[in-house]
Amino acid sequence: METVPQTSRLSALLQWCEAHGASDLHGRGGSPFIVRIHGRLSTVPVELFPAPEDWTLTSWFLDAFSPGLIARIATRHEVDASFHHGALRYRANFSKQRGMQSFSFRIVPQHRMGLEELQLPVSLAELVTEPRGLILVTGPTGQGKSTTLRALLQHLNESASLRIITVEDPIEYLFTDASSHFEQREVGLDTASFADGIRNAMRQDPNVIFVGEIRDRDSIWAAMQAAETGHLVLTTLHADSAPQAIGRIREFYPAGEQDGISALLARNLKAIICQRLVPNVLGTRTPCLELMRHDAGIAEAILENEMNRLTGIIEAATHVGMHSFDQYLQEMLAAGVVTEATARTYAVNRHRLDLALRGIVTTQPILQPTRNR
Repeated sequence: METVPQTSRLSALLQWCEAHGASDLHGRGGSPFIVRIHGRLSTVPVELFPAPEDWTLTSWFLDAFSPGLIARIATRHEVDASFHHGALRYRANFSKQRGMQSFSFRIVPQHRMGLEELQLPVSLAELVTEPRGLILVTGPTGQGKSTTLRALLQHLNESASLRIITVEDPIEYLFTDASSHFEQREVGLDTASFADGIRNAMRQDPNVIFVGEIRDRDSIWAAMQAAETGHLVLTTLHADSAPQAIGRIREFYPAGEQDGISALLARNLKAIICQRLVPNVLGTRTPCLELMRHDAGIAEAILENEMNRLTGIIEAATHVGMHSFDQYLQEMLAAGVVTEATARTYAVNRHRLDLALRGIVTTQPILQPTRNR
């Protein structure tokens, strides 16, 4: 594992970012450094850290990383890696833009935060009590998908005796065995691909397989086969809603194979958690979720590829734990977690939210938000 020396020039910049609560750091030759704090981008003061030249970044990397990683950065267009800085672990991407070096670093929290601490409904823990099936956590980049899955895996680790195998690119969070037994594998280092890692994991007596991300048809097929053969599979996918997530999976396959994929999903998809982080009244961010769970109506809509039915089924099934993004957002507004302006900005259907705020549309309460939101 790479470790950035505390005496390096890069370390000084990382220390500044950590002291100011930054989650992400971006740099490129010829431009000031940029950080993201509570979801908002800002510029690192140039009087403290002047905008680097291309050769400056190369020099900083030589000062901070191993010769092996430096060689990969120099010879490849893009490189994914991870490193430690003090007690913190970072996920890193090194890339080029207009022929010059650039990078993006993200802090990966290593403390054991539970669902309630992450301002997530504790009812999510029920999802991982399923003995088999596929659970997807979806949403745009940077919306806490991996953090939510980490909390679910840690819940399993502390509450059940299971063998859990992870396939990641790169490994972000290092689990310590509690009640469960972990094996963590990194794509490119321990296995050739996500699909290979999943297929091999199935031969190694797992109860649970965590896949960092499904990116292609091979990894999707391997994940669904693992769920089909009796394993609980948790993974992430970039999609804004449950219908979009299912549509995206179908689109990885030619038209002649899509009905078969829908049949696999209808049988094995246990839940989709769609997550976005929205600004709260405290100036930080709180997860807002859409939750779809498996039932007969959901399975039928997926099997018949009638994605337009899913939102209606989800909104009508709050009594069994399902809810749409806007339903959750209205609960957060009622609980004083977010402002009305924020709710209007982030609502999927703003017109319907306006009607609800005027009392024209009523919904059954679905959540009991925790006080620390």
